[in-house]
Amino acid sequence: MDYDNKRQTSLDFLPEAMVDEMIQKYNSSVLSNIQDYIVKVSEIKRKIRAILEDKGLLKGSGDIVQSRIDPTVCGVDGSYSISRQIAVDVVGIAAVAVEGLPPYEKRHWERPHHIVRVYPIEHKSNTPTLASGLMFSFELELASKAPHNVILIDGSLTTHLIKTGMTFSALDDDETPIKLNEEYKERARSTLESLKKVLRSERSDQIYAGIPKYSSRNEICKILADEDERLEQEFGITGYNDKALLSLILKPDEIVGPVKLKKDEKKEGKWHISGKDKIYECVGEDEGNKYIEDILDALNRLYVFYYKPTIAHPALRVEIPENVAKNEYRLAVVVKALQDQAKIPGILEPYPLYIADMFVKHLGGALAQIDP
Repeated sequence: MDYDNKRQTSLDFLPEAMVDEMIQKYNSSVLSNIQDYIVKVSEIKRKIRAILEDKGLLKGSGDIVQSRIDPTVCGVDGSYSISRQIAVDVVGIAAVAVEGLPPYEKRHWERPHHIVRVYPIEHKSNTPTLASGLMFSFELELASKAPHNVILIDGSLTTHLIKTGMTFSALDDDETPIKLNEEYKERARSTLESLKKVLRSERSDQIYAGIPKYSSRNEICKILADEDERLEQEFGITGYNDKALLSLILKPDEIVGPVKLKKDEKKEGKWHISGKDKIYECVGEDEGNKYIEDILDALNRLYVFYYKPTIAHPALRVEIPENVAKNEYRLAVVVKALQDQAKIPGILEPYPLYIADMFVKHLGGALAQIDP
């Protein structure tokens, strides 16, 4: 064996006994848990499909896409990295927009299709909060500037609200880096405007959709529990998440939804945006209140549907505005975009989001190589 050319992995640096114990524990806990889950779902699969069909929630993609549609598509993702040095922290933040598979957009698309910043900053505990907030701000800017028919945004649209509020709340705190603080304040108005634009999708020829890789939300599971109490009493179905359940329930090219995106207000409270005082300081109280009102109204009107591209792919959770969910043609445009972009073997998310993710996930490694 040519040991010099053998690619090393993380396991190569661990004691053999530790690796053996990890494998044993993984097999006895993780794999057995997954097997139990699959067995339980197989027992109730027919019942679930029957309920979804009776409620008109389970459809084939052909029931929605009934005419020829060829939407242009792009995906947006972002990342940040913090390199901690003795004297300073070096923070890299990047977002990128990537065009999907053909057809390609012919309208003007402002360049560059990325935003990248590198900051030397003082050691502060709020650095991750501001870095994350700026990352989401950059993503929103790129999404709002893209001319495509469908813009896919990595992650849940609700996360952008939460992170935006957290960032405003951290402004001017003693533990907030000065440069990041100033940058976010300068971007406050444009960030709120872009967030409102994405959540509303008001243009008839343009749709924004959030696609989280992972989600614990269970709107569909709660509907199933309400329809058949046995599913909750015997299987505890509200303890499942929709994405995992429907990945096993759906057949290729099937869709469930759209249904209203719901929040458990008893446990989580109502949607709100924190840091109002700082929003008022950045854009004025009247304008700030209008932004908050518009954003929360749009958030309360979000819908979600699930789409399984092929037998080898998990179900995609797709978050869309109400004016898309309730418009047959606009909903068909989103579904067709997913049909075009999400069926590539070995890629578990739509193509442009996968490529965008590949770009930004290497930010930390690139920053480490640049950093002397």
